[in-house]
Amino acid sequence: MTSQDLNRKVKDYVTPVKTVVPKDVTIDEALTIIREKNIHEKIIYFYVVDSAGKLLGVVSTRKLLLNKPDSKIESIMDKSVVCLSSTQTLHEALEFLDSHHLLALPVVDEENHFLGVIDVDLYLDESVDVGNARLRKDIFQLIGMTVEEGKGFNVLKNYMNRMPWITCNLFGGIACAIISNYFELVLSKVILLAMFIPLLLTLSESISMQSVTSSMQLLRHKNLTTQQSRTALLRDVKTVVLLSGTCGLAVGIVSLLWGEGIAPALVIGGGIFCSVIISSFIGASVPLLLHTLKWDPKVAAGPVVLMFADVLTTAFYLTLATAVLL
Repeated sequence: MTSQDLNRKVKDYVTPVKTVVPKDVTIDEALTIIREKNIHEKIIYFYVVDSAGKLLGVVSTRKLLLNKPDSKIESIMDKSVVCLSSTQTLHEALEFLDSHHLLALPVVDEENHFLGVIDVDLYLDESVDVGNARLRKDIFQLIGMTVEEGKGFNVLKNYMNRMPWITCNLFGGIACAIISNYFELVLSKVILLAMFIPLLLTLSESISMQSVTSSMQLLRHKNLTTQQSRTALLRDVKTVVLLSGTCGLAVGIVSLLWGEGIAPALVIGGGIFCSVIISSFIGASVPLLLHTLKWDPKVAAGPVVLMFADVLTTAFYLTLATAVLL
């Protein structure tokens, strides 16, 4: 797909669909209408129109099958329809598909008459298995790449967009080096502590990114209730405690093999236990904070979380060692 294709109008790529139903029929009548159309292509969404052919809403297959047969289509349709104007470009269509993670978008004219759809098959030139979640994820990643390329960013602009977040990693690494130098006395006395710092950072970064993923999943559920949020949070807390306990115990036992005594082993094991919990809290909190500040959590959460996880866990680990061993 060339940049010239991306600048063409959506109306040149519209695919007519047969899954169109009137607003004033029942579910049973709508299913009869659909069966009579002898549809062979895959069905993604059902589109509801009025007598003039204007788009009013969409109905999911799940709603169509699970509601009572005598329910009116108009009563179960989703009126919040993300649609495209026929005068928009294909580049804009791909942006919508990528940002909303939709497999198809309805296209309307200036008077809101339903013309057809733009779907991901257009981008791939082949049929998409709508039930394959992993394939859908790969498809949207590819579409996102195409959208970014279509924006025509030059190298300098790409550099300016990405360097601030790389700076987070640089700052975190330098800060950890400064912290280690500050605690030089305890590190020189108990060299075993320094040996486990890379493992400490690896575990902290891994658990923090897992927590980032959990928070991002919560943010995607816009209709999540307070009770559901609390349940998910409690489940994650229990999981993190088990993970941190296992890691701390395993590393503490291994550190005993160096023969430095029980005190360094307790510091190393306890430090890892507490650091994993701290990192998990950071990973869960930063995306929520960025979302509150209206920043994009998908872009900034990773670098910011890793920076804070590295700095805080290193500081805590060496502070604990100093308090116990000196």
